[in-house]
Amino acid sequence: MKKFFTKLKILLKRPIAIIIVGKGKETAKEAISQSLKPYFKTGKKVLIFETNLKKDEKFFQFLIKKSSLPILLVTHFSDPHPDKDFFASEKKQTNKVRKLAKLLPFWGYLILNFDDETVREIKDETNLKELTFGFQEGADFRATEIKLNLGTTFKVCYQGNLVPVWLDKLFGKEQIYSALAATSVGVVLGLNLVEISQALKNYHSLPGRMRLIKGIKNSWILDDAESASVFSMIEALEILGKIQSAQRKIAVLGDIVGIGKYTIEAHEAIGEKVAEFCDLLFTFGERAKFIAQGAALKGMEAEKIFQFENFEKGTEKLKKEIKEGDLILVDGSRELEMERVVKALEDVDKS
Repeated sequence: MKKFFTKLKILLKRPIAIIIVGKGKETAKEAISQSLKPYFKTGKKVLIFETNLKKDEKFFQFLIKKSSLPILLVTHFSDPHPDKDFFASEKKQTNKVRKLAKLLPFWGYLILNFDDETVREIKDETNLKELTFGFQEGADFRATEIKLNLGTTFKVCYQGNLVPVWLDKLFGKEQIYSALAATSVGVVLGLNLVEISQALKNYHSLPGRMRLIKGIKNSWILDDAESASVFSMIEALEILGKIQSAQRKIAVLGDIVGIGKYTIEAHEAIGEKVAEFCDLLFTFGERAKFIAQGAALKGMEAEKIFQFENFEKGTEKLKKEIKEGDLILVDGSRELEMERVVKALEDVDKS
């Protein structure tokens, strides 16, 4: 019934429709929603959807055909490399997106992540107006001059213009991609770069997505607890190392699930990064013991490494160890429910 009324609203009002697919679609949707909110009636004149296209394909085909301006935005299907600005997904991951892109009318827009070479190639199968975003030269909207403090500053380069963007208490490539996606959509809808940059100051993202929040004892929590891959955890640790304002840096890490036969090696490699950037390490889970092992092999002292299977015991010990000015990264696969650690450490009165 809900879908029926949504379709009826689309037929009657013919809104602008923005469809977001790929990894990071949730944060991209949030950034787009927040950046358009001061200028458009989102939810009425502008509809924003994020989907994995595993179901409701027919609905999105209908949406593309009946909206006044359909915009298909494709983020990426592989995890961005922490140290490189290019990567490629498997082509089969984009099959449904390619099919949808071919339905876009000539007045529609295709917005693509330039850094994911497989996503970038989608434009070769259409004759649409397309825009790209990313870190590499050649992207229409390119992020440059990235700096970290209590948030991320960077400049968006578009058609020779440079405009600074401030992401308050947000970090990582995923957040920058989301801001670039929002900038691309904003320009399609007639906003200028300054207007979009101003609106992004109010973008606060979603819990567990490289977001800085206030912790107990005047500490800070870098909350990346929503999910983790090897690349994303390494990136989070490198960002932790670059933030200069902390007294000590503590990594609280859970298992990374789904790596397969490289589980031990991958977790040990993460442990080596911990030894490089962190003062203390707390691990949760069976696989995370190899993070501790990697950190120890890299020279981290045994008294600075704490391993737990029991959540309650681990968080209680962590609470006792935290001091004023500490910066605590909380990260791990969704299956580990590391958000429980965040909730236990968060200062609910000051965050």
